[in-house]
Amino acid sequence: MFRYGISAALEELPESQPVTLRGSIEELCQIAKETGYDALELHVRDPKHYDAGMIRATADRYGLSICATANGMEHTIGGLSLIDDDPEKQDQAVARVFEHVDFASTLGASLIVGIMRGNIPKGKPPAPYIERFSKALSLICDYAAAKQTPVVLESILRYINNYLNSAPETMEFITSLGHKNLSLHIDTHSMALEEKNLKESILYCKNKPLGYVHYSDNNRLYPGGGAIDFKALTHALMDIGYDDYITIECLPYPNPQESAARGLSYLKGIVSAVTVERQK
Repeated sequence: MFRYGISAALEELPESQPVTLRGSIEELCQIAKETGYDALELHVRDPKHYDAGMIRATADRYGLSICATANGMEHTIGGLSLIDDDPEKQDQAVARVFEHVDFASTLGASLIVGIMRGNIPKGKPPAPYIERFSKALSLICDYAAAKQTPVVLESILRYINNYLNSAPETMEFITSLGHKNLSLHIDTHSMALEEKNLKESILYCKNKPLGYVHYSDNNRLYPGGGAIDFKALTHALMDIGYDDYITIECLPYPNPQESAARGLSYLKGIVSAVTVERQK
């Protein structure tokens, strides 16, 4: 059955960022444990600033896992992009992701590749940039495979990244690369804006590498705070045999603790109801 994660940052972020918890690893673990989560998803910039061994030991002490690490701040704050037109800057971006792989490996976590893939410049043909991203991602996957670290590539709505937006499109890209440690990461908020049919897009992933799931409502609030039919999506995940992490990534509204608590309570209620329905 599913395990439940909550998005968290080890440094302060604007409240407009959809990362639910913020604080020290001790504070994050305490809130996650008290609320009933199984794991933390950690958002960090420059992993060299953090003691991954200490972070893992603290999580272990609370009986928690680190389910994934995210590196989007390298792009939003640091300006790094895996498709930069400047080869030197692109090399810097790949090297920084290698450092995030090292960090994730020590934590026993998956590595998320999301907005750091960057955007194709307006008016430029997409094919050379997608090829550039393919080569960069292959380097990352090879490096991560040597450290037994899974890589999950997120399908992201077009207003944030302007390529690989829908789940089927991103899945096709992943399968074309053929890396055994690379799988799809879906986010229901992005899906609400990109997919023709959210449930059908999940069903499309049957017998394909779906590795990670974010639940976030259409308005970026906690699940149940908007209009997405999470019962239908949970049925679909069960239909395709997905049984790994569902992580809540949402705005810290009305406050971080309340957002985390409301989301998990709603999610567990949905999973319980769907389980009962499927047993009838």
